[in-house]
Amino acid sequence: MEDTVTDADRVRRGWAMAAAMPDEAGRAFYAHLFRIDPGTRSLFKTDINLQARKLVDTMTFIVDHLDDLDTLLPAAKDLARRHVAYGVTAPQYASVGEALIATLKQLMGPAFTPEDEAAWTAIYGTLSNHMIASAYGA
Repeated sequence: MEDTVTDADRVRRGWAMAAAMPDEAGRAFYAHLFRIDPGTRSLFKTDINLQARKLVDTMTFIVDHLDDLDTLLPAAKDLARRHVAYGVTAPQYASVGEALIATLKQLMGPAFTPEDEAAWTAIYGTLSNHMIASAYGA
């Protein structure tokens, strides 16, 4: 019997590779985000290296709790509401998703397969939709 690799398995594997180089992952993410959506740059008032570390910590929490929605969803809801206070708009979630995929492609190279991209896109899409609905009532 063949083992089935789930989307969550793919996300965990990919994040383990990215999180093994946290500084590079954080810097690459923000470089991609600011290229994709230059308007997001003004949202960051603190040192971008500190913000990059926070991003890696947050992503690690999310990935670690993919199978624990009772913990993940309330935390995501709280995070989304905080982002509203920082000036984040609902459309910027798409830019974040695009920057996340670009970062994983950069860091993982050919190890980041089309199936991995589909898994990340699906999981990010579900979580970001929850966050947008929580923060903006959409």
